[in-house]
Amino acid sequence: MPAPDRVAPGRGLAAALRSRTALLLAFAFAVMADPVSSVAYAIEAALRALNGDLALLVPTIVLVVAIIALVIVNYRQLVIRYPQGGGASAAVGEAFGDGWSFIPIGALVVDFVLTIAISVSAGASAAIAYFPALAPWRLLLALALVVLVGAATWFGHPGRLVFAAMTVGFIIVSALVLLYGLGATPQPVGTITDAPGHPPVIAVVLAFPVAMALATGVEAPSSAIAQLGQLDDAGRSRFGRVTLWLTLAIVGTITLGLTLEAAHLQVGIPPGDSTQIAELARLAAPGPVFAAFQLVTALLLLSAASSSFPAGPGLLKALARHTTTKGETGGILPPALGRNVEAEAEEMPE
Repeated sequence: MPAPDRVAPGRGLAAALRSRTALLLAFAFAVMADPVSSVAYAIEAALRALNGDLALLVPTIVLVVAIIALVIVNYRQLVIRYPQGGGASAAVGEAFGDGWSFIPIGALVVDFVLTIAISVSAGASAAIAYFPALAPWRLLLALALVVLVGAATWFGHPGRLVFAAMTVGFIIVSALVLLYGLGATPQPVGTITDAPGHPPVIAVVLAFPVAMALATGVEAPSSAIAQLGQLDDAGRSRFGRVTLWLTLAIVGTITLGLTLEAAHLQVGIPPGDSTQIAELARLAAPGPVFAAFQLVTALLLLSAASSSFPAGPGLLKALARHTTTKGETGGILPPALGRNVEAEAEEMPE
């Protein structure tokens, strides 16, 4: 019978690896909920800016995905340089002085707040669409969703697992819609034109800023890694980089796939009570898959709101003043902002 001191280390290592894998998946898919959820409206926003010209939609979205790839490559370098979080704000502060860093700080804080507000509002609207009797309680319902999402983030790793599952659900059902769409028959839906209102190049350039809504949230890993207090700098950097690459692969694939299918199936600007991807799923997939797609889309919006809860405090914590092991003082924000509760309720096994 093996000696206990020879078995325990192996079991401990296996448990640590399993825990790290679970933590990575929970962190990655919870944080990427924001950019993944942008798929729900970015394609339609681009098409509206193109006045319903499906022929120009594909090159516009390809350009957007290419720019997002460049942005993610940049954030990969920031994650390597600032493994304790801070991202672009820390880089600007170091390069140009603390005062300039408040420009990206302000932009990101506004982004986090708007992400939460828009996501819970859309979530409330989705619930009211299924239960019209809730319409008079729209504001209270949205506030309740804010509290619900915020409370779930206090559970740390388990809470992130729930929101990560929502993101994974959307990815899986989206893949099913794309597969069913390969065999679907084109059927013009919504408003489709061949007159974007400008010469093609100008039309794409003008639609590009609107379509860049797809980039919302790609910066979140560089800030949210500050909440991974149970990892060392190398671990946080690794988690951040893997999350960035996963985000690019998943968001890029789903966005390009839905765009190509929308152009092929002739799904244009939808009516006021629907969305483009909803009409695409309705046309491409069977009824049960369409229903599942609508459900996971609504849940994904709540998951997107959850991604801003750790990212915002993570940014403030990373930029708060602190004393290093060498006795040096660093940071540009008040120390109190760095004393927030760790996102993880459980410690990693040694």
